[in-house]
Amino acid sequence: MAPSTSPPALQEATNNSTTAWQVDLETLFHQAKDRFPDVVWEVTAEEDEEAQAAEEVWGHKAIVYARAPPSFQSRYFSFRPNQISSPLPYSSSPNGTLPTTSAFSLSTGLDVPGTSRTPSPYRASSPGPTTSAGPFLRLSTSINPALFSNELEYLYTGQGFGEAFEFLFDSSESRDQGDAEELRIDKLRKDLVFMWRSRLYSDVRLALTGHFSSTNHENTTAIFSSHRFILVSRSPYFHTALISWPNSTSKQPPSEPLTLTLPSPPFTPASLHFTLGFIYTGTLVFSHRSYDLDTAFHIMRSATYLSLQTLYDEIQARIVQEMMHGLFHAFLEFSEYERLTGGKWGTGGCRCRQCARRAPRVLEFALAEDVKNPHLDRGARRALVGLFGEGWCTVEFASIPQKTRDSLLKGVGKRTTPMNVFALLFAAEHAMNKLNAIIDAWADTVREMILAARKTIDDVLCSQSEACFNEPDWLELMEDDGVRFEDGERVEWIMQSVSRGVNEKNAAVLYQVRILYILTPINSHFHRRLSRPSSSAPTLSKLMHPCSHLHHIYESKLNNPVWTFFIG
Repeated sequence: MAPSTSPPALQEATNNSTTAWQVDLETLFHQAKDRFPDVVWEVTAEEDEEAQAAEEVWGHKAIVYARAPPSFQSRYFSFRPNQISSPLPYSSSPNGTLPTTSAFSLSTGLDVPGTSRTPSPYRASSPGPTTSAGPFLRLSTSINPALFSNELEYLYTGQGFGEAFEFLFDSSESRDQGDAEELRIDKLRKDLVFMWRSRLYSDVRLALTGHFSSTNHENTTAIFSSHRFILVSRSPYFHTALISWPNSTSKQPPSEPLTLTLPSPPFTPASLHFTLGFIYTGTLVFSHRSYDLDTAFHIMRSATYLSLQTLYDEIQARIVQEMMHGLFHAFLEFSEYERLTGGKWGTGGCRCRQCARRAPRVLEFALAEDVKNPHLDRGARRALVGLFGEGWCTVEFASIPQKTRDSLLKGVGKRTTPMNVFALLFAAEHAMNKLNAIIDAWADTVREMILAARKTIDDVLCSQSEACFNEPDWLELMEDDGVRFEDGERVEWIMQSVSRGVNEKNAAVLYQVRILYILTPINSHFHRRLSRPSSSAPTLSKLMHPCSHLHHIYESKLNNPVWTFFIG
């Protein structure tokens, strides 16, 4: 389902979600007659009452109860259903009622907020939650049909009638803060969440069966109440499944609400909760509940199953930008990423512990047969190459398939250039130090990968030594003369790398590098002395302060043949 072009970033994705939601609600209003209506108004203009020229306006009771102000309901919607309590999750009567506790929480034991909330100034006392729309309601009223239609459209969309609607119905909603349009959208979302959570005239149940608890390994069933008119308006899958329901061969008992069973996977109770919330509100931020990375993966799979491209784009953007801190610019093509980072390793994204543990899971998800997401794949690979070192010292990285780990090792190899060689060497040594304290079996897997990468680093450092030792990382080390506590350790790591990488092919070049970049001072004062004979060039021991870390390393390594070769 992932498009080949660059996907929208988070801000654009959320805007697209809102726009599509508004368009779908507007289409729902205009096509209400074909989308499971349960109320129709025969509207006659007051001046046409004698001619009885009635115009039909179709709608849904749940929208009216959730959204309309008391004045609208008393004027155009005086019908009230009987409220009968039921101790069971679902009444056996087709016109029965539901308890206020959601079936989702009853089935799974998860904490789902109740349906109570601050009453809207638009909402009159609501009927109890119901499992069916009840009998079809036909009402007659005398008002200009166009005016009534505009008023009803505002209930569905929050648009079109605007401030005039609020004035006519004496809304007490404050407009002192924020943008009026944003406030109307926010109120529409809250009202639709109320309609969903309270199950006002819900006429369909969505069922999931599977293992949803880490403590209970038996199959359980989670049930969600919903409204067919919302589902068919927002999802192509539900449109196909529910519009064709009368022709279904399902043997649903006539006394029970319609039940549509969804597969698990891809659905889980948590992912379906957020998916339904998105369907009703056009955003994933519709409540104070949050979701973890696994649930985000299930939401993305659910979006694919339901053909909800806007949900797919939004959850993808939230994974990248919120949960993975940008995931190394996953949406940028290679050329743009290289231009941004300048080819410098480790500068393209976040290297925190959370990202280090999550990046392997993102890559595994992106490579799954039912996902195949090129953007998450690209971002996760960049992240794992950028996390080389201590970022690889996790059980999650060790659990990556060998073939995938080998490809990441090649990625590190491509980044092993003179510009990056010292940073990668230091990262490898830090990783080795960390692994030395880990006795778990997975550490051996990671250690093997780190050592393989370090061998490439050693080879590049010795085969391209002139370019490497002319890099700022080395020059700054020499100029600082061990002023930083870690400088001594780093110089020792570099010399050990040279010891491992030196061979007959690169020894001659290394000897020249010894004179130009190790024994010769780096600052401008000593550069001027390069014109002297090489025999008069100052030695490394004379350049170093006797109290510096570099001096102590120099004194302790004189007996090492390779060091003697370098420091003379």
